[in-house]
Amino acid sequence: MERKMSWHALEYKQKEKTADWYWAVGIIALCLVVIAIISGDGLFAVFIILAVAILIAFSVREPKLVPITLDERGVTVGTDAYPFATLHEFWVDISEPENEKILLRSKKSFIPLVVIPITDRDHLAVREFLLKHLPEKELREPLGRKVMEKLGF
Repeated sequence: MERKMSWHALEYKQKEKTADWYWAVGIIALCLVVIAIISGDGLFAVFIILAVAILIAFSVREPKLVPITLDERGVTVGTDAYPFATLHEFWVDISEPENEKILLRSKKSFIPLVVIPITDRDHLAVREFLLKHLPEKELREPLGRKVMEKLGF
């Protein structure tokens, strides 16, 4: 059994955004800004403008290739480390064969579920490795995350 497993994966799945997507975002943002101004909430209008600018900037950004490592101490995704002591349990989700992933339930309330794509590795080997350190429990991706993925975020 391996003492360390490593692979690389894109930090997120990039979806090609059409001109219609940008128009929809712009129209929704414009409506929200108008509502904020009518209701006298200039700060909210500024917030909407900044949020849309950031959203558009991220939508054109290429995803980075991130190193993922499982070792005796924990799981590392890029520069983020998740020691096993800070994790409750895991689940290897193979419901979509082209989109296999590890779900880690964290003890931290700010990031309760960490989702890590499995690429270039056998999901059974990943599961065996994690079983040595964490209990296995079926976990589901939050509905909000799935909806955002479908919408192209």
